[in-house]
Amino acid sequence: MKRTLFLIAALALAPGLAAQAVQQCTPPPIAYDDPAMAEIDRMLVNAYLNHYCYTDDAAMLNAQGYAAGDVPAFSQEIMKARMATLDKETPFDLVYNSTVQGFIDLYAVRRRELSGRVLGMSQLYFPYFEEQLAKYGIPLEMKYLAIVESALNPSAISTAGAGGLWQFMVSTGKMYGLNVTSYQDERFDMYKSTDAACRYLLALYKMYDNWELALAAYNSGPGNVNKAIRRAGGAKDFWTIKPYLPKETQGYVPAFIAVNYVMNFAPEHNLYPKKPLITFFETDSVTVQNRVLLSSLASTLNMPAEDLQFLNATYRKGEIPANGMRHYLVLPVEKVGLFLANEQLVYEQSKVAAPVVPQPTQATATASASEKGNVVSYTYETDWGYHKVRSGESLGKIAEKHNVSVTQLKKWNHIKGTVIHSGQKLKYQTRVKVPVYAQEKAQPVTEQPAPAAEEQPTTAASPETQAPAQEKPAEAAQAQAPATTTAKPQVKYTYYTIQPGDTLWSIANKYRKDGVTESSIKSLNKGLSPSRLQVGQKIKLKRTT
Repeated sequence: MKRTLFLIAALALAPGLAAQAVQQCTPPPIAYDDPAMAEIDRMLVNAYLNHYCYTDDAAMLNAQGYAAGDVPAFSQEIMKARMATLDKETPFDLVYNSTVQGFIDLYAVRRRELSGRVLGMSQLYFPYFEEQLAKYGIPLEMKYLAIVESALNPSAISTAGAGGLWQFMVSTGKMYGLNVTSYQDERFDMYKSTDAACRYLLALYKMYDNWELALAAYNSGPGNVNKAIRRAGGAKDFWTIKPYLPKETQGYVPAFIAVNYVMNFAPEHNLYPKKPLITFFETDSVTVQNRVLLSSLASTLNMPAEDLQFLNATYRKGEIPANGMRHYLVLPVEKVGLFLANEQLVYEQSKVAAPVVPQPTQATATASASEKGNVVSYTYETDWGYHKVRSGESLGKIAEKHNVSVTQLKKWNHIKGTVIHSGQKLKYQTRVKVPVYAQEKAQPVTEQPAPAAEEQPTTAASPETQAPAQEKPAEAAQAQAPATTTAKPQVKYTYYTIQPGDTLWSIANKYRKDGVTESSIKSLNKGLSPSRLQVGQKIKLKRTT
């Protein structure tokens, strides 16, 4: 029997800082979306949103006359009358009793914050749920089952291994066409899992000709429902067979009834939607032909990688595999045009991206004067990445993901034990591959002492000036010294205005020959968020000439 995630389960829905993106070394410039088509997309989204009349919290509060913290209470007579009103509009048997009241109290009183978040997330999922339920002739109230199952968390996994919005076990999911591999788990695909859930629910209804028993069978399996019917003397009514069902299933249908009530009478209980990440009408899907790394794609689209992963929870390892099958990518509507304009670039970035390798002990770069401006070798810069802890993650799992040790992770984040919390932000060290450009009349680079100050980087000298001092008398060394000495680079500061599609890496790459690096940009612009650069924002650059 699969265990269900009720609304009291913790939600991990809020997007956070994007993961460290894997960058291509010399990418072509990012193309921009067609402005006219982007405006048409915007008008289409606005038409949908205006049609559905999503109301903000303040307007609702004013309409009901409650203060923000008020928790209304109502008599049993009022609750019963409201439930009777709902019951007239659905083929479900929506009854009011003490068991149902207990679950209403759970959602409307004790877990109000989570209920508000679910009300908000319903704007992302319910329009599609309703389309599919209508397609299969299933009552539209069945959309509330996903709240009972997963609290509308697309990445939810129960302790028994059921996963996704509709909490399919692997075996049941495969029966209804949901493929599970190391790279993709279609139980977490909103579109495919919703279709599978509709077909499964319809099959269960045909067994019992009763929606409450179909719900009970969805939770505990038809075998347990059949045994309960036999023990109840052949009765096919949920409330009659309830004592013979598994304990969890006994509360399953009452919870479903309570969710129906709370979602329909939320304003009366001073419950309002928390702003969701995005609504259904603000998303669209595109098919992809090759491997796509979500981290590289996030950099190209200038959006947080965690937001992209949330919208594409079916891809388990943060990438769309190239396995000859047709895959699709869910994106905000405003990013679809940008993806299509840079589709081949995304494929190339995902193709060449490689795992982080250790930093070389010595970087060398040789080139003739005719090679000035060409990439002649690569080096690696140490930088900080950030990981937002998700529900169920451990230090070991996070350390393995970012190629560091648990000891390092604890040291960098001042963690004494092993306890971490969902939503906590952990930093880790990573290395970024950086091209080394040929300089005019450059000579082989040899190891030099560390510079005295950041503004005075060491300049490679000719081999004649590198002889150890102890091998010659001071006079001889002075006599053989070159007539002129290499001037130290001068430091200049300039300002750069962020353009659409810019990332710290692309900005640093534009000025790489002038000594600009991602690290220097971060150090000069305290508080700058690499994942949320704003178009028109000015940043300070340090250039050596």
